[in-house]
Amino acid sequence: MIGFRNTFVVCGLAAMLTGCASKPIPVSGTVTRGGQPLPAGYVTFEPDSAAGTTGPGATGVVDAGAFALPPDHTLTPGKYLVRIGPPLLGSGADKKLVATSFKPWETTVEIPAGGGVLTFDVPTTTTPAPTP
Repeated sequence: MIGFRNTFVVCGLAAMLTGCASKPIPVSGTVTRGGQPLPAGYVTFEPDSAAGTTGPGATGVVDAGAFALPPDHTLTPGKYLVRIGPPLLGSGADKKLVATSFKPWETTVEIPAGGGVLTFDVPTTTTPAPTP
């Protein structure tokens, strides 16, 4: 019984310490499409587990070419798959922005320990993959 209690206390302390040490990494930036600020859309960060990045992902709203992840979302330093897309249907974005519709674009980015300000330029056209 004492061994179980000691294990429980040690595990509880470890969970508390790691939770307290995990601070949100501020990530913000700009998104352009063809060199112009993206009027509305979203940007999603998905951890690249193949590169050893673990933890939750996060999604931010693009408004007038700028985004900032919500302060309650935590990213760990590492490599992320980034998806940028047009406003989602039902998101409340102005209906005039539907003209900015495009297929979601993907790239990768390395998030440093201190976070940072990122810049993405979504191409207006995509180059088809070469056929063998």
